Amino acid sequence: MRACLLDSFDGRRPALHLEHQPRNTCRDGFTLIEALVVISIISLLIGLLLPAIQSAREAARRAQCTNNLKQFGLALHNYHAAFGSLPPGRIKSYDPRYAGSRPPCTSSIVDKSLEVFVLGFLEQATVYNAINQSLAIIGGENSTVHSIAVSTFACASDPMSGWARDLNSSALTRYGVPDPAYMVFTSYAGMIGSLPVLAQPLPSNTCVAPGALIAQCNGVFNDVSPIGLTSVTDGLSNTIFVAEKATTILQELNALNPQYAAQHGWYITGNWGDTLVTTLYPPNACDRVSAASMTAWTNSASSMHPGGLNVLMGDGSVRFIKDSVQSWPCDPLTGNPNGASQNGQGSWVNLPPSGVWQALSTRNGGEVVGGDVY
Repeated sequence: MRACLLDSFDGRRPALHLEHQPRNTCRDGFTLIEALVVISIISLLIGLLLPAIQSAREAARRAQCTNNLKQFGLALHNYHAAFGSLPPGRIKSYDPRYAGSRPPCTSSIVDKSLEVFVLGFLEQATVYNAINQSLAIIGGENSTVHSIAVSTFACASDPMSGWARDLNSSALTRYGVPDPAYMVFTSYAGMIGSLPVLAQPLPSNTCVAPGALIAQCNGVFNDVSPIGLTSVTDGLSNTIFVAEKATTILQELNALNPQYAAQHGWYITGNWGDTLVTTLYPPNACDRVSAASMTAWTNSASSMHPGGLNVLMGDGSVRFIKDSVQSWPCDPLTGNPNGASQNGQGSWVNLPPSGVWQALSTRNGGEVVGGDVY
């Protein structure tokens, strides 16, 4: 219905009349089918673009990881120039509270990591100078540095590293650190070589490790005295110095031990599982070895990058090692090389021929490995 004005023929005021009009049935908008088509097209576009966006982001994170390792390598070479050797890989503490009567032979804990030793060469001299060098790095007196993050030690693809996490469960109260204790975790670890052996001084009359164990310390960071670059007879470009070790991967092991991930990956200590890795296990052993072998997951090189991991070579270059690199065959339950075992002294015996992965981790094995094979 609409109202219209019609002029009367007698000149009087216009009369208001109502005139019937057909209802307008046209409306602006989409039908349900049209809306569903639009939503389907948008979803398809998002599905096509999302992998590309994720790939671009991962490429940026991997590039940042590469840069971190290059900075790490520069710090190691500057340390060598200053002291004539690389930093020690794993040393026992001389803290009188934990070192016993004959340190380091009777010491009960491992001290500073190689990452702590190079802090001064990563523009972190203030952090290094804050450490009480005569006391244990994990002691309460040094707890300030436990929660100081160093960006160079954290890969952007490894979200559980590079920031101070609550350790919970009175993890360091025995060392004078009150709860809550915090610790920064690292994404990188020094290469101890192809064989993880305990070759530290023993609490005996001679206070020395068996020679067979010392001989099997074939990496650049280990239990023996610090290594100089001249001892890397395989060539700096053929020897891994530092590899990725993703902290985030260990979160899966909390299903077996709720506190496990919080106990490994500390950037301050030179323990296996913290800042040292071995090629006894294949790269990213978490993809090939049962989670029941927590040691293989913890002590192997790993990363959150798809398809492999970054390593720092002795010449300062960074290379991406694919998961498919040749490695000696391993037991999927333990991660150990097939047929290999440790004897009573701790030496590894019955080892299969080394693969490319093992050859790259040794400083003096006499192997020459071309880049085209990995």
